[in-house]
This record gives sequence, C-alpha cells and structure tokens, in this order.
Amino acid sequence: MLISGLAVSMNLIAIALLAFFVGALLLSLTWLIFGRFLSSYSTRSQKVLIWMWLLGPWILGLSTMLIFSPIFEQTKLYQWIEGIAHWHHLYVFQLNSWHGVSVILFVVFSLCLIVIKGTQVYRQSNAIYTLKHFSTSQHSCSNTYKVLIIDSDIPTAFTSGLFRPSCYVSKGLIDKLTPAELDIVIEHELEHARNKDPLLMLLIACLSAYYPKKLALLLNAKYRLMTEHIADQSTVLKHSAQDVAATIVKVVRLQKSAALEKEDAYLSYFGANDITQRIQQLLQPTQKSLPAIIPVIGMFVLLCITVVSVDASHHLVESIFTHS
Repeated sequence: MLISGLAVSMNLIAIALLAFFVGALLLSLTWLIFGRFLSSYSTRSQKVLIWMWLLGPWILGLSTMLIFSPIFEQTKLYQWIEGIAHWHHLYVFQLNSWHGVSVILFVVFSLCLIVIKGTQVYRQSNAIYTLKHFSTSQHSCSNTYKVLIIDSDIPTAFTSGLFRPSCYVSKGLIDKLTPAELDIVIEHELEHARNKDPLLMLLIACLSAYYPKKLALLLNAKYRLMTEHIADQSTVLKHSAQDVAATIVKVVRLQKSAALEKEDAYLSYFGANDITQRIQQLLQPTQKSLPAIIPVIGMFVLLCITVVSVDASHHLVESIFTHS
C-alpha cells in the first residue's frame, strides 16, 4: 500500500487512464455519428479533425487528471466539481487493486506497441538502406531533400525516412513518363518529404492503436488519404489539375500492370490510396472549412461527460469488487 505523495501520483495516473478509456469510447461513438460527414469539409479541416480524434483521449485523460489534482484543492472550481464528481482515497493507493492492475496493463501494452512499431521501422530502414545501393544518381529538383533514382524496372515512386525523408523514383517509372509527368511525381513526393509524412504516419499508427481495430484502420486510411490530397494540391501550383489527375491515373495503371504491392506502413507512395477521391478532390476541391470553435466546444462537452463518467465508472467498479 502506498500513502501520501506517491499514492497521489499513482491515483492521478489511474484517473488519467480511466478518463483516457472513457474518452476513447466517447470519441468512438462520436465517429460513428459524425465520421460520415468528414469528407464534406476541406482537406486541412479533415486533417485537423483526425488529429483531434487521435489526441482526444490523451487530452481528456490529462485534463481530467488535472481537474482531480489536489493542486486546485483550495479553489472554488475544485469544490464545485467535487460536488459533482470526486475520487475516493486519493492519498492511498494499492498496487494489487484494479487501479494498479489497470496501470500495469496499460504500461505493458504501450511498451509492446513501441517494440512492435520500432521493429517495423527498423526492418523498413534496413530495406531502404539496401535500396540506396541500387540508387545510381540523384535528381536535381531539390536542394533540401534528396531525390534518388532507383536502378529498377518496377515503376514506383515513394518517400521514406522519419527525420530526414528522401524521395525515390525508379528508372522503370522515369522511362515511361514525360518530363512534365515526372516533374508532377517528384513535386508530389517532395511535398510528402517537406510535411514529414512518413514520421506523422508512424505517430498516427501509434495513437490509433488504442482505438478498436476497425476504427484504427479507418483513421489511418483517412489520414493517409489526406496526405495524398495535400501532396496532389501542391503540384497544382505548377501544373494544371487535369494534368496531375492524368499523371496519377497513368502511374496507377503502370503499377497495376507491374503487380506492385504497397504494404509498407510508413512510406508515402505516389499511386497509393483511393484514386477516385484524389482525382475528384483535384478537379472539384472541397473549400468548406470547419470553424475552429466547433472542435473546441466539442472537446469541452466531452471533457464534462468524461469527468462525470470517471466518477460514475469508478463507483461502479468499486461496488462490483466490494460485493463480489
């Protein structure tokens, strides 16, 4: 049994963890209701909302922990909240209680997740390192990011690298594209490099792992599609939308004829994702933006529900263990 300061710290972690799972459940239900309307907003708004969904449980967990923290014990806000929701035995913590077991399981799951993702990144890095030996020259389009030409007949283009991303284009693709089409492909991949998309996709994969698998896959796919939209739109500054769309279709056809599989989770492939949606967004871009106040209000409402739910669920679990 822990008492006093260390007990408070462990109880606050348990509160944050319980709020985290309550928040994840609430946000999962919110996705079921509002997720279908996401595509009616601009690419930037969709990207912000996806980040809100992914960071939401962490924000709600940490905010709830602060609300229950004794730091604000003498404030009127704390006393008002205590009349609605409170945490029993804040200064006593038992490691063999359900609070302690929950914290341990969460830490174990998080460590396993880090090991799994780290292993994937390590294997992919080794594959890319080997691939660099087949890169015979460097394209001169960018002074900031490397554009390497792969000595391969397979038509492909992608961006890889977490902190110093590089762009790769195969000779097989270069030989089948016009100079204008090649410039579109390279500009697209450079935008992925500038935005650090491989790194962000890794973070998205880690954050979404705490959601149910089906929702996690949807969030990953949706975010990956948003990165493609943004990269596609960056090429429209120098080329017409029709030319960019035609290049996307051409590259996809070349890759299909070569039976190219794109299974690497943290690579940004030029011909990946929903081609129909990408072309539609290019030719008829969605301009509707979501007012910033709406996500803020939404998170505030979810925080209020989370605080009350943490208290209710805590009492429920305590009663179950007490009477079992």
